Amino acid sequence: MNNPMAFCAIATALATSHTLANEMTDNIERINVTGSHIKRTDFETASPVTVIDATQIAQTGIVNVEDLLQRMSFSAGVAGNATNAYWTSGGYGSAQVNLRGMGIKRTLVLLNGRRIVNGGTGANSAVDLNMIPTSIIERVEVLKDGASAIYGADAVAGVVNIITKTQLDGAEFTAKLGAGDEGDGQSQEISFNVGGEFDRGHFVFSASYINTEAVRQSDRIDCAKNEKVNADGSSQLNCFGSATTAGGRALLADGRSVQFNQDPQGDGNSFEAYDIAKHGFTWIPYLNAVNPSQRINLSTNLNYQLTSNINFFTEAQYSNRQSEQIVTPRSISGIKVSKEFAYNPTGQDLELTRRRNVELGAPYFFQETNTARIVIGFDGTLANDWQWEVAYNYGRNTGTDGWTFDQDKAKVAQTLDDTVCSYTPGAAIPCGDWFGVGELSNEVIDYVKYRREGNGGNQLKSLAFNLSGDITELPAGTLAFAAGLERREESGWRNPDSTVLANGGEDSINGDYDVNEAFIELAIPLFESLEANLATRYSDYSTFGNKLTYKLGLTWQITDDLMLRGVKSTAFRTPVITELFGGTNAENLRTIDPCENATGAIAVNCLAAGLPTDFAQDGTTVRTSVGGNPDVKPESADTLTLGLVWQPHFIDGLSTTLDYFDIDVKDAITSVNGSDTLKLCYTNPALYSAYCNTFTRHAVTGQINSLSQRPVNAAFETVSGVDFNTRYTADIFGLSSQFELDATRLLKHENTPFAGQATQSLLGYITEDQGSYTKWRANLGITVKADAWSAHYAMRYIGGARDVNGGGPIGRAVESVTYSDVQGRYFITQDTSISMGIDNIFDKKAPFLTSWNDANTDVMTYDLLGRRGYIKLNINF
Repeated sequence: MNNPMAFCAIATALATSHTLANEMTDNIERINVTGSHIKRTDFETASPVTVIDATQIAQTGIVNVEDLLQRMSFSAGVAGNATNAYWTSGGYGSAQVNLRGMGIKRTLVLLNGRRIVNGGTGANSAVDLNMIPTSIIERVEVLKDGASAIYGADAVAGVVNIITKTQLDGAEFTAKLGAGDEGDGQSQEISFNVGGEFDRGHFVFSASYINTEAVRQSDRIDCAKNEKVNADGSSQLNCFGSATTAGGRALLADGRSVQFNQDPQGDGNSFEAYDIAKHGFTWIPYLNAVNPSQRINLSTNLNYQLTSNINFFTEAQYSNRQSEQIVTPRSISGIKVSKEFAYNPTGQDLELTRRRNVELGAPYFFQETNTARIVIGFDGTLANDWQWEVAYNYGRNTGTDGWTFDQDKAKVAQTLDDTVCSYTPGAAIPCGDWFGVGELSNEVIDYVKYRREGNGGNQLKSLAFNLSGDITELPAGTLAFAAGLERREESGWRNPDSTVLANGGEDSINGDYDVNEAFIELAIPLFESLEANLATRYSDYSTFGNKLTYKLGLTWQITDDLMLRGVKSTAFRTPVITELFGGTNAENLRTIDPCENATGAIAVNCLAAGLPTDFAQDGTTVRTSVGGNPDVKPESADTLTLGLVWQPHFIDGLSTTLDYFDIDVKDAITSVNGSDTLKLCYTNPALYSAYCNTFTRHAVTGQINSLSQRPVNAAFETVSGVDFNTRYTADIFGLSSQFELDATRLLKHENTPFAGQATQSLLGYITEDQGSYTKWRANLGITVKADAWSAHYAMRYIGGARDVNGGGPIGRAVESVTYSDVQGRYFITQDTSISMGIDNIFDKKAPFLTSWNDANTDVMTYDLLGRRGYIKLNINF
């Protein structure tokens, strides 16, 4: 570790230098702004930063941090929240943020400038924002720039720094009730903050309880739909059911596909030709539109002045989350049964291809997580006014998840093999009649049914030392610096249910790594109006070696009204625990088979693969094996931002920023989704042979029966666009008024799966599992305030987009959507107020698209809940 020692030596040499700055008599307060370790007097720096303060948060009525961040124009793509209840990538019930639509793993989340342990139920890939209630937030600073030279790995798309309240003097009580327009989806929030000064110190304590109740998809849509295109080019939406049917269906030895009896009062031994339009299973009543959850959050901050120059500080958080999701009745597939089996009514050997086991009922996924974090540190000021800080950061997340019940697939197979099972009542292994609805005995149900439960966790430990201050006075101003050392250890583990482990459904995970880092940052005044910001960080990882990143920033104050700024930097993302150490985990993932209704080259290649021209995909999901790759390495990125800040003196209260961003990721860690894998393979089997080797088809039906996804360093990704913000504050007709507009114009979002292969552009497209990459997103906010009341209007605009998988005239594209929210607040007394608000006031419905991922729409992008209201009481004392 010679390089970190060199950095330490540099910092020490600076500290003992005789060319120190003269003592400062300037009492202007300096603050830390996200994107730099050097304290400054102004929020505007070379890097673009969006600040959302507590007042703005209160005006939205939002209680979940992820909802606040996912509404911003610079957010896109997929991330967990309450209304995409079945998104698995971050862990069921967890919540994240996705800047620039580049993935939750490329957005670094900090709490008070320090890292947070990942959250979920084991070996998770991102921070679970459920642990941070909005009631304790002072402000959120979003750095829209690569920042690995400042903060280390994962700050590729940007950094979200959540700053909590530390200077509260008194107490705050908040109670909020909310519900959907139809009376469902009720939510409750109670929070209490108290703080104050004592001899030589200050403290803040916060407690909150948040409960969100479920909304079923069947309360928002009538059925799952697909689009049928007619010969004249017109189309209509039709309801369809799952190909995993109640009663079960089978492939007979003579090649016929048959459906067994679905009428509980009918002939239990009857069967007929399978027809999905007649036999499909209606699953929508078994799924949630809103994920129910309960959260308890506790937080405290304490500062104590030990001496005139040394301060002790600590911050601690604890969060408990309990959440659940109803799921469809469990299913079985691919079990072969002899014609001699007594309950087989067909007289032929068969394969029980798919059966929905409604006799067992509908289970629930459940999760309970506990997350604790504590920071202990000291800071102070040296005789030369340099500031130092040493802090230990410890975070631990543990979780349990499972199903209220599941079925042991090995035992199911036993009940269909009479060389193992017995027809005798009371047998240890009873034979089961799985052929038709209502034929299963309670003995069989009890034999195969069990409660499924796994557990896991994540842990972070870090020790950091930082030093910052002014070095000397140059002709153009003060030369300032910051330097630091950090040691960090992270680990993650996942222990599957023992039955699942035995049946090969999921592998255990246990991995860890450590990193030693050193950084130095300089603010160099080149001229009176021109400043350069330089930073570099050296990182040495136990898993792959070292990495050096840099940042070069410039600010040019052309006039008092206009500042130009730019940053050129490098960034990187390390593989998370699951990408490095993850075993195989099988998931049912939505996948579109391009050989259904194929045209052009895809149709030719599907036919060459042996599929008929009238091939139809069974269902909408494919059993997919996902896992890790011990050979995966970090991905690297080059980032560029160029912008301006305009604050005209002749328009008091107006501030405008315009920033261009460009992010190029090389050796990107990628795991191509199933739909894209199949499409690429059948577009050009020779060019994309690597994809053709990741799946198999059933020898008779041609259906996809296995698909594999593993991360590799292969892809290249480029994202660019422009952010625009303008804010105008003025008194209008005696009312304090504020107008703010945030907009993002995406210019490019391209992916190249492997070197030498065709580049895919996602600009202007919406996908089934990555969200929408519409060209335009915008947020408008208008606020007016009087002495005793205030009113706020918010508009969220999502531009139109084409479906990446095409489709008919209804689903091949979605028009732009605008959501409007309003809130009014009235002060009963100076310290007591009541607020009422309505979100999605015009009850805009989520649009249908071909590649919908749930409830006929993209739940990552559009509002499925509909119009909803709330009432909130605030008391300060």
